[in-house]
This record gives sequence, structure tokens and C-alpha cells, in this order.
Amino acid sequence: MTSIDKITYKFWSAVVRSTATNVFSLAIFRILTGTFLLLVLTINYAWMADLPLALFTPPVLSPINLFATGFPHKAWLLIADFTLLLTPIAIILGIKPRMATLLFALTRLLVLNYQYAFGKIDHEILLATMLVCLAFSGWGQRLAIWPDKASRFDSTTKSLALLAVLICFGYFSAAFEKAIFWLNFDMNTTGSARWFYNSLYNYQREPLLAPLLKMSPFWVFKAMDITGVIFELLPFAALLYSRKLWQSWLLLAAGFHLVNLLFFNINFIVNGIVYLAFIDYTTIYATVRRLIATPWFKAAVAGIIIYAAYVRVVSILTFEKIGIVFLPYSVNMQLYGMVSLWLLICTTMLIGILYSKEETTLSRADILSQQIHKSNLIDHQTTI
Repeated sequence: MTSIDKITYKFWSAVVRSTATNVFSLAIFRILTGTFLLLVLTINYAWMADLPLALFTPPVLSPINLFATGFPHKAWLLIADFTLLLTPIAIILGIKPRMATLLFALTRLLVLNYQYAFGKIDHEILLATMLVCLAFSGWGQRLAIWPDKASRFDSTTKSLALLAVLICFGYFSAAFEKAIFWLNFDMNTTGSARWFYNSLYNYQREPLLAPLLKMSPFWVFKAMDITGVIFELLPFAALLYSRKLWQSWLLLAAGFHLVNLLFFNINFIVNGIVYLAFIDYTTIYATVRRLIATPWFKAAVAGIIIYAAYVRVVSILTFEKIGIVFLPYSVNMQLYGMVSLWLLICTTMLIGILYSKEETTLSRADILSQQIHKSNLIDHQTTI
């Protein structure tokens, strides 16, 4: 092997050791993801059809510049909205999960490109990245009504390893730009203070812990700048060091987003479900499998799905916002709901870290590392 081959091999071997899992764990995670998409990610897009053409100013490199000169007809956006409703149900129930996952990801990317034509680009790319990666992880082969057939394109190892590297790259690229302007000792400038006061006075948001920051000296914001940049520069190091450290960094990332929500009212809840992909759910697989075979559980799941579908259909047709499905739509209730979700995500990750079996996982990953060298990341999907 050349020196480049050796470096590449060591890099991907380390990534595999930190991310290795199996299709049984990912089947549980698929259900969690579908539930999140159905009950939490309830944004609709048909309202864009009524906007004036003057608002259609997409970025130069936006894909919609290739085929659109304005917002699409309402019928097309309604089709997109109903697609974003039906595909999560298919993901939960396991009805051709790969197709449903890719259809959801592509549809959402398309409508987001139209939404970004207003000039503001949100940080939601990690969700689409995760869905595309895991569509080829084999997560639709278990706990499914109409499971995916095994494919030569499926690879649990490749999908999670690639997802982890893309997460690290995303954070690093964001931190690099911040570091240029934020890492200094000029106490007259701070990015965190700009976010806080802009959110508080320009956007009229009222973060839960805003009173604490209002009374804080300016150096507190500067400390937030430096801490945030250092934190966002660390994921590659954590990923390459060990599974425990990678999961711990993801837990810190979830806590970081919770702090952002509490102090700045900036919510990145779509990232929360992405972090949960790296928790091992294998230990609860047998329990979940027994549960879904019971009549009462099937009835409960059917009731939740029917109710959520009804609420979202009404929302699509009336253009009403609903937020989290089971909460009344008010600013405070939705805010408390999001805080509760982040606390649940952090708790789940903490439990996963505390109960993860590093030795077992690493022994599986050692086998995988050998397979990487021999057959370019061949997967071990049926191994537990």
C-alpha cells in the first residue's frame, strides 16, 4: 500500500470503530425517525404558491434556477405536502422504507429550495443527509410490513461512517468561518451577543432564560463565542479517537442546541434525530419486536397515526400551523415542547453512552476494519 492508502485505511478504520452498528439497531431508529417526521416536523409548503414573484430570489447556486422562474403551482405543492405526510407513515410501518425515505428526502430538499428563494437559508441539511445515507443502511429490512430486499448497495458500515464524516465536516466548516471573526480578545465585538439581541429585539423572540443574559457582563458573550468555536472544531478528533468520545461529543452537541434554545430561542431540533442514529438500540430490539406483535400495541399505533394524519391533513388544507402534533399551537407550549424533546434526546443519548458495550462494539468493528481493507467497506448487516 502507498502512504495515502495507509492513511485512508487508518482513517476509515477509526471511523468504523466509532460508528459500527447493525440493522437491528437501525430498524428501531427507523421507527423513531418516522415518528419524529410525522409528529414533530409538521411544516407545510403549499402557502408559497400564493406569494408574489418579487419574493422569488433564489441563491445563484440553487438547483431551482435550472428549471424554475417562480414558485410552483399550488397543486404541486399540495402533492409535496401530502408526500411529506405519507412517507413518514411508510417509514414507521416499514412499507418499502428505502423508497419512502428517499422520496421524503428529495421532496423536502425540493420544497426547501423554494423556501430558500426568500433569501434565508436554514441549517436543515443534516436531516436530508442522514435520510439519504440510511436509506442504504439496511434499516428497512427488519420490523417492516413490506421490508426492503437486501441490495448490493446496502451497507450499514458505509452509511453510518459517511454520515459521521459529513456531520464533522459540517461542524468544522461552520466553526472555521466563525473562528476567523470570533476568536479574538476584542471585547467590543461578539457573535453571541449579536445573535441574542437581534433575536430579542428584531425578531421579538423571548428566550426562556433571556433575563439571565440581559444582566450578564459582555465578557460572558465573548466566552460563549470562544467555547462554541472550540466545540465545533472538535468532532473529527472525537470521531477518530473512540466510540465513547464520539457519542459523548454528540451528547454535548445536543446539550449545545438545548442551551441555544433556552438562551437564544434558536432551535435546531432536526439535528437532534440525526445524533440519535449513533446510539445502539440492539438491546431493546427483542422487546420492541414482541410489543408490535400484540393487538393492543397495534391499535395504539394505528390510533396515533390516524390522529396525526387527520391533524396534518387539516393543517395542509387550511394552511394552519400545528407544530408538535399533540400540543396546542401557541408560542409557549411549542417552546416548552421543544425543550422537553431536547431533554428527552439528551437523556436517551446519555443512557446509550452509559450502557453501550465498548468492547463488543469494537470487536465487531475490528472484523469490519479487516473487511474494509479486503473489500472496500463490505458490510456485516446480519451480524449482531
